[in-house]
Amino acid sequence: MASPPLDASIPVAALGAAPSGVPAALPLTAGRLALAGAFVGGGLMILGGIIVLVYRSGDDRVDRVADALGNDLPSPTDAPVREDADVPSSTGLHEVAEHDDGDPVYVPVVRVPLATADPGKDGVYRHAARAAAALHDEFDDAHVRGYDVEFGLDDGSIGDVGRTVKRVAVTPGLAERLRDPDYDHRDLRSDVEAGDDGDPGVPPVDWGDAVNYANGSGAAAAGGAAAASAAAT
Repeated sequence: MASPPLDASIPVAALGAAPSGVPAALPLTAGRLALAGAFVGGGLMILGGIIVLVYRSGDDRVDRVADALGNDLPSPTDAPVREDADVPSSTGLHEVAEHDDGDPVYVPVVRVPLATADPGKDGVYRHAARAAAALHDEFDDAHVRGYDVEFGLDDGSIGDVGRTVKRVAVTPGLAERLRDPDYDHRDLRSDVEAGDDGDPGVPPVDWGDAVNYANGSGAAAAGGAAAASAAAT
């Protein structure tokens, strides 16, 4: 699978730094590119021996996931979606490692903007189940370490993001189980909670901090490297 070309047309000054305290996710929305940290011109960073690329997606899978979620997210009362924001507010595709066969290992990411600062877990996992299922429908033929479903909390809005961004990370195996009509968001929640060993770099992750894969601000970019090949399918 050939990597799409890097887009170096965006001025460095336009990239900016995330406000203090905001766990930024670097989105690959259709037609946009966001990069942070050193080596911006080449879009390349080396983190603990892992090459991490953030690039403009030449693959319309990202668009299809966004379209599917925009029309088909649930409306739980304990985790309502923000009415004045795009849903999802951003989508991303991050290359975090290389598989044994030479193909890239990805972490697809979507962010759901919520209209509350204190969502209920049942509602969170309703969203996470739908989003992970949509991502898996598009990426089940790729090597995926995990699907990150981020949640922008309404705790002092910065644009359509919120000051706090949390995440549920779902393994491809759990996402595959969502195709079974007898396996629902409650089963997913139970399995993610049971499988979360506290390492943010290895999915599943239950309500962890969002990860900036471009600059390694969290442990996921480096901490999950050893498990990348094993977790990818």
